[in-house]
Amino acid sequence: MMHKCVMSLVVCILFMSGGLGRSCIEKERQALLDVKANLNNFHGHLDDWGREEEKMDCCKWEGITCSNHNGHVIELDLSFKGIAGKISPSLQVLNQLKILNLNYINFQSNHLPKFLGYLPKLESLDISGANLSGPIPYQLGNLSNLLHLDLSSNSLGGSIPFSFVDLTSLTYLNLSQNQLVGAIPKSFGNIVGQFENLTYLDVGHNLLNGRIPSFIGYNLGQLSNLEYLDFSSNSLEGVVTEVHFQKLTQLYYLDLSFNSLVLDLNFHERIPFQISIIKLQSCKLGPGFPVWIKPHEFLNHLDISNAGISDGVPDWFWDLPTALQFLNLSSNQIKGMLPNMGLTFSGSTGMDLSNNHFEGRVPSLPFGLAALNLSGNRFSGTLSFLCEIGQFLTFLDLSNNSLTGRLPDCWMKFQEKLVVLSLSDNNLSGEIPSSLGFLLNLEALSLRTNNFVGEVPMSLSNCTRLRFVDLGENKLSGVIPEWIGEKLSKLYALVLGSNRFYGRLPLQLCWLYNLQVLDLSNNGLSGNIPRCFNNFTSMARKVFKDDLGTHSYSTFGGRIPGRNPAPRACRSIINCRRLQFRETNEAQYSDNAWVVWKGTERLFGRSGLQLLKSIDLSRNNLSGKVPHEITSLYELISLNHSMNKLHGEVPKDMGLLRHLESLDLSNNEFSGHIPWSLAQLNFLSYLDLSYNNLSGRIPIGSQLQRFSYTSYSGNPQLCGPPLTPRCGFAPVAGKKDVEEDEEDSWKSYYTGMGAGFAVGFSGICGALVLNHRCRYFFFALLSYIKDWIYVTTVVHFGKLERNLRR
Repeated sequence: MMHKCVMSLVVCILFMSGGLGRSCIEKERQALLDVKANLNNFHGHLDDWGREEEKMDCCKWEGITCSNHNGHVIELDLSFKGIAGKISPSLQVLNQLKILNLNYINFQSNHLPKFLGYLPKLESLDISGANLSGPIPYQLGNLSNLLHLDLSSNSLGGSIPFSFVDLTSLTYLNLSQNQLVGAIPKSFGNIVGQFENLTYLDVGHNLLNGRIPSFIGYNLGQLSNLEYLDFSSNSLEGVVTEVHFQKLTQLYYLDLSFNSLVLDLNFHERIPFQISIIKLQSCKLGPGFPVWIKPHEFLNHLDISNAGISDGVPDWFWDLPTALQFLNLSSNQIKGMLPNMGLTFSGSTGMDLSNNHFEGRVPSLPFGLAALNLSGNRFSGTLSFLCEIGQFLTFLDLSNNSLTGRLPDCWMKFQEKLVVLSLSDNNLSGEIPSSLGFLLNLEALSLRTNNFVGEVPMSLSNCTRLRFVDLGENKLSGVIPEWIGEKLSKLYALVLGSNRFYGRLPLQLCWLYNLQVLDLSNNGLSGNIPRCFNNFTSMARKVFKDDLGTHSYSTFGGRIPGRNPAPRACRSIINCRRLQFRETNEAQYSDNAWVVWKGTERLFGRSGLQLLKSIDLSRNNLSGKVPHEITSLYELISLNHSMNKLHGEVPKDMGLLRHLESLDLSNNEFSGHIPWSLAQLNFLSYLDLSYNNLSGRIPIGSQLQRFSYTSYSGNPQLCGPPLTPRCGFAPVAGKKDVEEDEEDSWKSYYTGMGAGFAVGFSGICGALVLNHRCRYFFFALLSYIKDWIYVTTVVHFGKLERNLRR
């Protein structure tokens, strides 16, 4: 008896511990296999999901967690990047599921299924970044136990469901970066009023509109546990007052930027709670400097850019906390001078004061600066302050000021960090210091519109990460260095125009396969245009790079200090790591370049540079012919060879540049006819062939006749619209050109007819050999063709004779 009891006890223990049999429920195992069957591209994940004997226990499968009490599946986590497919209806079988994580799976624009609203035990639902579309199903309002809901970074449309009013247990709600439209429903105000435990609310980056008081009113201020609030990048309107923040004592992250909101806060000194992150870009705060923005010791990130402030900065504002990691006052009309801030910050900091009316000398700045943007102001004096900044600098933009003097020679200390350097549009002078060559991580260099002299220092050949270089409108001289093509292979934009360079174009430029913008205009360059320009393969193929023209850099170091944003949720079954807030320390800078576009200089920003493919060699002393190889740059949009000494014919295959919008070959020595292929350029909207030696008829085509006569003036032997009504009214010297035009067109006609005749004749000969009836038909047809050729020839030469007599 004792032996049987012991054996029974052992069996019970083994059963409870999963030592015997399978611990997962069979119908749930089958449901999970169906979930897998609707997915693909596992990349090694889910290999242990199978029907084999050794894989029968689904509770041991990757991404699955079962209850220790009843064996039901309570967690399904398939957040493996690269998986694609659709959400299986078999998920409904897992009715004890508490956590469902399907983020980053590519659901290929399928809709969010309604049946997810029938998983009654669900506490956490995360399907973010999953390429979902369609409306949010109202059935999700059935999930009364839901604590965590994240549907962000999809393409979900429609409005926020009214049924969300029933999700009163939520602590985390993220619907950001979708396409949600319309006003936030009135019931959402009730949601806010009832969400006593809500700590995280993000509906930013949607298409929502409406006035804040109409949908939330004074409910919002009752959320005493709210820590994270983001309504950014919508079309919300209305006035935000201190009542909205009445009880938000736990709030540390606030983002209302890119809305049409007016902030009328009457806090006497500062916000009466310890908020760390404030983002109010493009909200209305001015014209006076907001008193309530007075920094406190916990302030970490402050952005009040483009806020309509036209006042000066009060002295008390510059008593900035040592923990501040980012300050943005840009795009206002703030005036005055900067105080000495050399000892203000203790850590690495990003500071953007651009596009204001600050003036005077740049004072001593914080040693730990990580990013500095003072562009678009009225600063004067020298750049000596740069040598007092520490080695953490990743971004420096001092463009569009009145700075003078030589560049300091202390760039070597920024060698490990600096990514962007823009000093354009100042009055800087002297030679470019060789210490710039220590900037090994430099990606963008703009020294445009200054008074720099001398040669481009060879040390810049060490900056092999450079993608954008603009040294235009200076007084630089010497030959264009060969090492630019040999070492700077990542360049997509090279602007050296309006300097004093001379000599021949180095063949090494042809090694810049990624080049899309080349501006060597207004120099003293001579010699031929290299035939190898067809090596600019990025101008020959249609490749769109989303990161082209942008450069990522760090604005500050370290993570945001502070509390866990959702402590109550972390005490639940939800993975706390998904709720931790980390403010990104990465920003992006977009290149911009002045390009002569359709006869006028135009500033191209990032979006324009991504599409622009341009070559400008104008205003030099280049000679020889335009190499026909250039016609293989099929994606070229702008070509300018004007004001040189180029001669010969315009390449006949110019029509292969099917995307060409701007073509300027004026003020050269081109001769011969205008190629007929130019009439096939459907996108051509600017053309200048003036002041050459072109002759003959302007090709007839809807494109070429709509240009002004000035596009063709200065070519006395050209005729036809828009210069003359008819080529017959041209000088006698133009008769030969008319004959040549007629001859060329009939040559093409006869050539095609001859080729067709040869093919047809071969076929007929075969038929004559094989079938005697065909022989009779053939000779009758031949007699008919002979008569047709005779009549056509007589008519043609009669027409030609009449044209010559006009």
